[in-house]
Amino acid sequence: MNQNWIHANMEHYFQLAGKTAIVTGAGNGIGRGIAQKLAGLGANVVACDIEAESVRNTADEITLAGGVCLGLYCDVRKYEDIQKVVDTAVQKFGTVDILVNDAAGCGGGVTVDTINEQEWMRLIELNLNSVFRFTMTVLPIMRAKKQGKIVNISSGDPHYAAAKGGVIAFTKELAHELAKESINVNSVAPGLVDTRMARIRDWEDEIADTLWPRAGQPEDIANAVAFLASSASDYFTGQVISPNGGAWMQ
Repeated sequence: MNQNWIHANMEHYFQLAGKTAIVTGAGNGIGRGIAQKLAGLGANVVACDIEAESVRNTADEITLAGGVCLGLYCDVRKYEDIQKVVDTAVQKFGTVDILVNDAAGCGGGVTVDTINEQEWMRLIELNLNSVFRFTMTVLPIMRAKKQGKIVNISSGDPHYAAAKGGVIAFTKELAHELAKESINVNSVAPGLVDTRMARIRDWEDEIADTLWPRAGQPEDIANAVAFLASSASDYFTGQVISPNGGAWMQ
């Protein structure tokens, strides 16, 4: 078997050299794993997070490993912060090719009996409205060149479920509207993943209910994002990919 031929085909489809990716929520967990994976495939990564020290650590780790990454503070609830991140990406690397909307917050296990409007709005703002804001800020860049990849991380608490359900609906509608401009918009809906956020809840009980011999790892989700960010997914749009170890099947 011709190994050079195999390697050339893999590089053609999955290599991201020369591409610029913005990854939100990249200070920890899934977002950090995504930033590392995309940088490992050659992308120039702009990692952002509200936890400034954490995202700088992400950038430092990637840089020490030989990748290219900027770690920037960003509160995804604020247009001015988002605009600064996008402007920095363009100034440093010339464009934005890939946007991964990963920033999120959990609801702490509230139910419909305990939730109030303030808590509802907090999670909608963080998990859904932030996706709209970042997407709308990056979209003119992608539309100008008729090319781009947008990957939204979706997934329970009632307000968290509502926000993430909204992300999927937004993904599908945007994919429909942008298909003629060759801009791919897809969603990744993880199952149980071993992250700091997941361990806030009853981790041992959650693990006991899994079908797969282990919980998901950030790299499992990053692999799905890498596919959707690459040329291999050029005919995929409006899709929801769910790495979940068999937790649910459609």
